[in-house]
Amino acid sequence: MPDEGWKIDLADLRSKITPRTRAILVNNPSNPCGSCFTLQHMQEILAVADEFKVPIISDEVYYGLTYDPERPFISFGNATSTVPVICTGAISKIYCLPGWRLGWTIVYNNQGYFDDVIVRMGMHAMIQ
Repeated sequence: MPDEGWKIDLADLRSKITPRTRAILVNNPSNPCGSCFTLQHMQEILAVADEFKVPIISDEVYYGLTYDPERPFISFGNATSTVPVICTGAISKIYCLPGWRLGWTIVYNNQGYFDDVIVRMGMHAMIQ
């Protein structure tokens, strides 16, 4: 919502979650508006994820491009110890390297939500 600092409308988010929903995807900091969620708003989003028992996938590729010292970037992975989070990032945006395809994924798996997936990925890698 632009008039509220680009916060996510939580009632609208809740209304869009169905039994087929597998995750909530967020982009923080956001492009093109440049917004960066407050810790309080992140915790509200995480509460929705916890309520519906779905993980957060957080696109954090613009993590180094925040300009408001009053609103520093906080990773969704560092904002919770109860909701499973997958964070993604890349160097192309923060180091002005267009075309470079070097990135990472960090899995915050404190509750074991992704254990089965990680085991299957490891087994797949071993037989390659």
